[in-house]
Amino acid sequence: MTAPATPDSVLHHELAGLVAEASDGMISAAEALEEPESLGLLGLTSLGFVRLIQAVELRYGVAVGTDDDLTALDTVPALAEYLRAQGVA
Repeated sequence: MTAPATPDSVLHHELAGLVAEASDGMISAAEALEEPESLGLLGLTSLGFVRLIQAVELRYGVAVGTDDDLTALDTVPALAEYLRAQGVA
């Protein structure tokens, strides 16, 4: 029997799915979850990052400004932490 998902793991999986969509499937959700350094190392392009920002803004109702620390987009855990700081549960 699988343990219930914690909020972080649910958020991480949702974000990994958004990365997969933003990359047009070039990066799998599993790869996005496993990357410890940067989604760019997996091949997420600048257009992919723009799509990811748009998807995050749409899904979670937060604005990701260019004045923000964009290292929050480096990894799925960093993005989850950024969203939690913005009040996303």
